[in-house]
Amino acid sequence: MARVAALSGAAILDTSWLLELYRVPRYFKESRTLPVRTETADFVQAGGELFVTVPVLFEVASHITHVRDGRRRRNLAERLRDDIRNSLDRESPWTVATNGLDILLRSEDLVQLAQRFLESSGNGYSFADISVIDLSIRLRRPGKLVNILAFDKQLTAYSD
Repeated sequence: MARVAALSGAAILDTSWLLELYRVPRYFKESRTLPVRTETADFVQAGGELFVTVPVLFEVASHITHVRDGRRRRNLAERLRDDIRNSLDRESPWTVATNGLDILLRSEDLVQLAQRFLESSGNGYSFADISVIDLSIRLRRPGKLVNILAFDKQLTAYSD
């Protein structure tokens, strides 16, 4: 797996990656969890910055709602809430990508996302996928590598 460990720059975490980090029952594979955690930690230690988009957070939360064990579901929801709170306070584990000071999408951002969804329909891109791709384009600049951490090859194709 170690595809980004030595790179610095930015990495955008997709839903599939977060489901592994959170170990959401029915949505993670035991064999991938340790490599995902290691690769993520190595990336941060190499000076990389992690980003998550709001649509990805909504998808992760939606998957958490399907956890059958109520205690596990609550623990995951609390961890997600705490991670989001810490991220917004510029602590860790990642930065929630926002539009200026707005954490949620503005109406024009939502319409633009819906338009991109329409243009991409049939290609298997969700709102979360499109938000990850758009963020990778926004973050990309000379001398800064942008990687997408995901298990979707179509999505990781947008990585540097």
